Amino acid sequence: MLNSERMDDCSELQESLRNQYLISGNDEADFELLAKGISVVTVDKGEVLFHRGDAAEFFYFVNAGRIELSLTSATGDKKTLEVIGPDSTFGEAVAFMQARKYPVSAEALEDSRLCRIPSQPYVELIRSNSDASMRLFADISRRLHARVTEIEHLTIQNARTRLTSYIMDHLVEPPVNDQAMAVLDLPRRVIASRLSVQPETLSRLLRSLAEEGLVTVDDKEVVIHSVSRLRPYD
Repeated sequence: MLNSERMDDCSELQESLRNQYLISGNDEADFELLAKGISVVTVDKGEVLFHRGDAAEFFYFVNAGRIELSLTSATGDKKTLEVIGPDSTFGEAVAFMQARKYPVSAEALEDSRLCRIPSQPYVELIRSNSDASMRLFADISRRLHARVTEIEHLTIQNARTRLTSYIMDHLVEPPVNDQAMAVLDLPRRVIASRLSVQPETLSRLLRSLAEEGLVTVDDKEVVIHSVSRLRPYD
């Protein structure tokens, strides 16, 4: 169930938000002014924070948990665009759009705690703060680059290559002696959606990699026996 409380009652959360790079460019007086409109929201696993097309009056800072941003087609198929984890924000770019409606839906992948930040006061503050503006533009540019890279992977790479790229992107630490371990901590349906394959296709691809001796899959852990053979490209 979605519950909210005043951020004033959560000093440690206020400190975490204060250090978030989109906020830290503002001076203390500006932050205190913005903080008056910020509330703390808790959402249960599976709960929808907002739907695509809802009025975008707020953006969010994730303190704990993970939020799935997705689109749903007319046929009911869901495409996961991004998963937002702790100490990250989402929805801030919508504040600068002429039509302020969320372009995606947001659902909690697990019990989550967020700061709900009013968009309009934030926009008014950064108009007079060049440091905060540049931080926001850098974040938007980073996300745009990530989407361009994802489109490239979807159009150029096949499903197997997309999966091996995804595994390599989730290594726990750098490879040693051509071996490594990855942790795929998202639900399989979400990973499949990110890779634009069906869940059963993802399972089949993982089994194929295991049968070839490239990996051993144990729940969320993937032991890579030969990074050089698994790596899709150098």
